Amino acid sequence: MQTQPQPYFPSTREPLLLGLLTLFCFFAFTYNLGEVPPYHADENFYVTSTRNMVDSGDYITPMYHDKKRFAKPVLFYWLVAASYKTFGINLFSARLVSAFFGTLCIPLVYILARRMFDGRTAIISALLLPGCYLHFQIARWAITDMTMNFFVMLAFYFFIRGLQDKSDQNTPYCLAYLCMGIGFMIKGPPAILIPALGVGGFILILRDWKKLSQLRLGYGTVILLAIILPWFVTMLNIHGDEFKNHILGAELRDRMVHDIPFSFYYFGVTLRYYLPWSLFFIAALAVRFGFTSIIPSETSSEKRYFASLPGKLKIRYRELTEEDNQPFLFCVLWILGPLLLFTLFRIEHSRYMLPVSPAIAMITAHFLSQLIDSPNSFQQRIFKIPFYLTIIFYFLIVTVTGVAVLALNPAFPVPLALMVQSTLGLCMPALIFLLYKSRKYFPMTIALAVIQIIILTSLSGDALSFFNRHPMKAFSMQILADPQTDKRIGLYQLGSHRARMGVLTGLPSLKLNNPEEVKRFIQSGKNIYIVMRQSDWQNKFPDLHLVLQSTDSGWKKSHMDQDKINELLKDGLKPHLKELSENYVLLKAGNQG
Repeated sequence: MQTQPQPYFPSTREPLLLGLLTLFCFFAFTYNLGEVPPYHADENFYVTSTRNMVDSGDYITPMYHDKKRFAKPVLFYWLVAASYKTFGINLFSARLVSAFFGTLCIPLVYILARRMFDGRTAIISALLLPGCYLHFQIARWAITDMTMNFFVMLAFYFFIRGLQDKSDQNTPYCLAYLCMGIGFMIKGPPAILIPALGVGGFILILRDWKKLSQLRLGYGTVILLAIILPWFVTMLNIHGDEFKNHILGAELRDRMVHDIPFSFYYFGVTLRYYLPWSLFFIAALAVRFGFTSIIPSETSSEKRYFASLPGKLKIRYRELTEEDNQPFLFCVLWILGPLLLFTLFRIEHSRYMLPVSPAIAMITAHFLSQLIDSPNSFQQRIFKIPFYLTIIFYFLIVTVTGVAVLALNPAFPVPLALMVQSTLGLCMPALIFLLYKSRKYFPMTIALAVIQIIILTSLSGDALSFFNRHPMKAFSMQILADPQTDKRIGLYQLGSHRARMGVLTGLPSLKLNNPEEVKRFIQSGKNIYIVMRQSDWQNKFPDLHLVLQSTDSGWKKSHMDQDKINELLKDGLKPHLKELSENYVLLKAGNQG
């Protein structure tokens, strides 16, 4: 694998530009972070369990609703607890851990690309990574994936150093195993499997068995066990067979033996959740594997092309093992490892593809960097097709957002920031197009990346929280303002709202399925809050001694056929607001006044 080439920017400017980009991304990841309603149910587990840790002082066994939670190792809980201790117990603090490590991934992908490719590829990689939707979104969730992803990236970095450096290989490899162990204590086996598959596959394809012997597998095993065993042995001593049976059952057997049918779900995830960069990524693969070229050549018939395709693929395969092409090969194997692993296990969660983000960013960045070296290539179909699709993609997002804002404006006041962003958003595709037509290709590449980050920030920080009118946010603020302790929350037949309430308050939020459960819940304690639909309260519980604390509204689940859509387009939202939304109430046990 090649050593560091010369940077695109002068060395005195690189740290400044990278620092400014990192700060910009940290602002993007944390923009309205504590104000945005939760979109991932797993946040409920970590927010509530960590608050219980802080309140109880038991930092060994995670507890969720008075039940032991063995699903993940303990390190992420400790990180969130440290954030709680520093910044207070709130949703912003819980999510700050992911935002922090998501931000650290930006300079890290720069360092990786700088070592594997060149300085310009490194800068473009650092610009593309935060604009990957999967990376951006998970950096704003209080779940384990982003934190583990950082340590997986760091493990890859140290393995690459070990593969490249001749003088000192022990230190990089030991640090790689250290990072894998930390990643394991955050989320579990993927932190070990993903780097192992990438590095192992790389050595296997190169058939460089000397590198395999240099991996210090014995030292690595000792390091991993020294990090992993203490907590697991402690838990086994405390909880015995209950803990052992969960690890062997739910965490191992049930993840490998299940009835989920085989599918190519993760291939679709890689395309959808990395738009628009996935379009350029596909173009990069097409060039690398000989389907097309960035250098103009004489056209040939499709019959002749496909007849010679097997021979071309063999040549490309041999070329990939050459030293100059090994960084690309390494990135491809980095992607294939998680892709094949989770496809074979048939566990379908889009966030499992987060660890491939840096490799996709680097391959795409190197492709764009090569185009800059050959400016005429920007006029070929290999670039023009994904470029114009990206322009259309941005235009549709901005247009749909603007139309939705106008539709809601008569019924709900639109935040000024969202109005400004929607207006400016119309100028963004035009700016990119003008730079392209002016042949300012490197500024155009930077503009593409920065605009992607701005659009994601606007959508995640303002638009989605405005359109998703979750009443749990207003109710949670009122519950948290109550100075009384030992508060408990019950939600009557409100489905996923229970998880949202748990995330927003960090307090036990129980699902109540019938009137009898509501009555027993009221009798179970003093500081009792109940959330339900206003219609249920009036029709089913008129005699219960409950005091109304607050009311709010949210969208009702309803089927939207073509006739209903036509009515909305004709009349606007306001005349149909009552049939599309429903009122919720926050109630408190009446004996508390």
